[in-house]
Amino acid sequence: MYPVGDLSRAFGAIKPGHSIMRLCEGPHAWCPRLEGKGVRVGDHVVTGHEPMWNSGVLGVHRDNLPALLDAYLPMLAVHEIAKIDAAEQFCIGIALSQDGRTVSPHRLKIRNYNTRGKKLFAGQRVRQFFSLYGDATIAQQIAKAARYRLWRTPVDLWHQRRMWSA
Repeated sequence: MYPVGDLSRAFGAIKPGHSIMRLCEGPHAWCPRLEGKGVRVGDHVVTGHEPMWNSGVLGVHRDNLPALLDAYLPMLAVHEIAKIDAAEQFCIGIALSQDGRTVSPHRLKIRNYNTRGKKLFAGQRVRQFFSLYGDATIAQQIAKAARYRLWRTPVDLWHQRRMWSA
């Protein structure tokens, strides 16, 4: 994930009683596998009907660090029972939603390079960025990064077509 706009407003949304995560994906098809298995996240016994929050972005106030610790131990059990690789985001979402706390989507200007083609393109661009600006000051790097493109243009997609047709 990479920002394409000002992220500072997200910090105001993070409070002792409120955290932010990328988005709520809702209950997944695998969630009912957890019902009746005795999995606990903090004081909550998992029912198999809980929503899963995507943890691509996670903003947590320091007062909620104990909730993250509550999420840690059940991750392995959720992974083993449900056979998923996203147990951490499932357990973190539950932990941050207990004891009167809430979670909401961040709604930040962030793009996600989550496909093989996007990752390949962005990886090349990130390496190129640090090759060009790695010795610059942090302030200079921030200024340069604000104008640096990680998304693919139609021409970039055209050049990558050979990857998929070979």
